[in-house]
Amino acid sequence: MKKNVQTKKILILKKFKGLRLDVFLTKIQMFPTRSQALKHIAEKQVLLNNSPLKASYCLNSGELLTVIRPLKQEEDLKPYHFPLDILFEDKQILIVNKPAGLVVHPAPGHEEKTLVNILFHQKKLSPGSQPLRPGIVHRLDKDVSGLLLLAKTKTSQDHLIQQFKNHQIQREYWAISLRPPSAMQGVIESWIARHPIHRKKFISLQTFQKGSKKAISSYKLFRQSDSGLSWIKCRLKTGRTHQIRVHLSSISCPIAGDSLYGGKGKLSSIKDTALKEELKSLNRIALHAQSLSFSHPTSNKQIALTCGWPENLKILLKRLEFHKKSTEWRRIQ
Repeated sequence: MKKNVQTKKILILKKFKGLRLDVFLTKIQMFPTRSQALKHIAEKQVLLNNSPLKASYCLNSGELLTVIRPLKQEEDLKPYHFPLDILFEDKQILIVNKPAGLVVHPAPGHEEKTLVNILFHQKKLSPGSQPLRPGIVHRLDKDVSGLLLLAKTKTSQDHLIQQFKNHQIQREYWAISLRPPSAMQGVIESWIARHPIHRKKFISLQTFQKGSKKAISSYKLFRQSDSGLSWIKCRLKTGRTHQIRVHLSSISCPIAGDSLYGGKGKLSSIKDTALKEELKSLNRIALHAQSLSFSHPTSNKQIALTCGWPENLKILLKRLEFHKKSTEWRRIQ
């Protein structure tokens, strides 16, 4: 394989039989737009049995496609000017309060205007193992806000990644769920795997399946409003993609604003019309990375930071009157 390119194999399932190649590649989100898929096909980068295909080619089940894509390099990172709230910085690490709506690093469909695009041209970041992810040791979803830790040297990055692997980094998240949990506190332990149909979605499994990863989250109900909406504190033992979103949804506590896991569709129990409309129009997920505690990669001193709810959720919090509530729990059937 040529340098600076990646090859992806795609097995055609029965449900895609007869679909045009360009439509298929867009449908599975291999490319964010059909025009990009057409361009890639025209450049003879989509192969079947080592032969390039035409965009009009109709797929057959059982075929194995090869898609060749160039690997972008650090020099492809375009600068993006956006004000960032930097909470801590020294020669080794950087901690930012990421706003909702900002993607952490470039990915298909989000090649520009990411956190990495902002920082790369302003700060020295560790080169990392992937060209477009300098300094990255963990991530937050696009529509989630809160504390994000980055490394400025390779030594620090390796050290922090090892801390994550050893579960030595403590993280607490705050979530506003549409319903209270059936128990005031508990531990959710499952296997998380990619959804078999919806590529952007993950599912929680009680038994191991090929490709799934063990995930453990603990939660505690902190406040509950009269509407049933609940302020839940979550801690991660593992750090799987969408872990808190998947786990809370699996116990019937979808997070407000989370359209992927039921946080915008399950509003029938909300009687307050104004509140229901506010939840429908929420342009983010009501999930916030509130605290972060870890050992500094060179000094070994304990670093602990917290940051409160962002401004774009405080209006909702005020309506829910959490500030007037003592810790309580009322199970809602």
